[in-house]
Amino acid sequence: MNSKITIAFVNARNVIYNMILPIFISENKIYTKGQSFRGSVPLPNNPIPAYKKLEVNSVDYIKYIYQKFRRVCYEVFEINVETGKLQNIVHSNEPRIFIMNHTKNQSKDINAAKFFNTLLYREYLYQSKAKTCPRSRVLANTGVLRNTKDKGEELEWMGAIPINAGLGAKDGKDQNKATLKKLIQELIKGNINLFLFPEGALAVLTFLPLKYKFQPGVSSIIKKVLEEKEHIRVTPLCFAHSKKGSAIHIGEDIIFSKKEGIYYSSRGNVDSKYFDKDLQKLYENKESVAITENGLPVDINRIVPFISGILMKNLECCTKEAKFDLKNSSGEVFKL
Repeated sequence: MNSKITIAFVNARNVIYNMILPIFISENKIYTKGQSFRGSVPLPNNPIPAYKKLEVNSVDYIKYIYQKFRRVCYEVFEINVETGKLQNIVHSNEPRIFIMNHTKNQSKDINAAKFFNTLLYREYLYQSKAKTCPRSRVLANTGVLRNTKDKGEELEWMGAIPINAGLGAKDGKDQNKATLKKLIQELIKGNINLFLFPEGALAVLTFLPLKYKFQPGVSSIIKKVLEEKEHIRVTPLCFAHSKKGSAIHIGEDIIFSKKEGIYYSSRGNVDSKYFDKDLQKLYENKESVAITENGLPVDINRIVPFISGILMKNLECCTKEAKFDLKNSSGEVFKL
């Protein structure tokens, strides 16, 4: 097309444009020249984001989260999928609590948690379980969520649960209780997998041993769940990082149960070379043991710190396993 024809074509468009304006619509509203027709159409004050139109109990919900995070999760060097633990989680159809360790690099911890959840959702998709699988719920600091562009709305829709986790914070305790009560009921119904860092805000105190930072929240949840369920599974999910990459170690399940007022704990990670030797002796040749003190079953009103002690030892053990995995990694990158 030569330049003269091109100019004529543009001028013709301008003539047509002038001819059709102004446009009259209902209520005698006039669109004048220079206005954008699209911009003149009244829009709702709060248009609904596309993702909110997806049904949470649908395959598309899982697909959305998988596609969203697989693009932003960094590469992980090592994850012990060869043990079959991930496949066992997917095939069990049981809800569970994942307890995770904090390292000195909390941003990498959060990325590793996202990576694992994205991998878990991918497996649910591949195994045609995306519609019925437990939805992931992750306890997240309210302040962190509110600092996002949309005040955390999309992250909450995808499973982030806001909790006031500030050091010494008193505000929001009632809201926290209401939130946890709802999560407990979802666990009992089998609707969710709950992910949490038991150290909470105390994780910033990196100089303290884990036993001084392990908060009672997760153990209180377990106690409440066992009031209505026969058992609950807790899976340690531990991270280790280096300058080159990260490792994720999926630990053995610790199964807590209650029968006739007595609480029991399964072996968990007792066979690991890193497991506490004194506690290891209690499980010798036993699949589960009663939680006792001085040979007597622990009273229901005092059970929470004993559950915390068992979980803390398992988390410590699996953290060491993650460090070992990373140190001995082949260096092959695992991509989602």
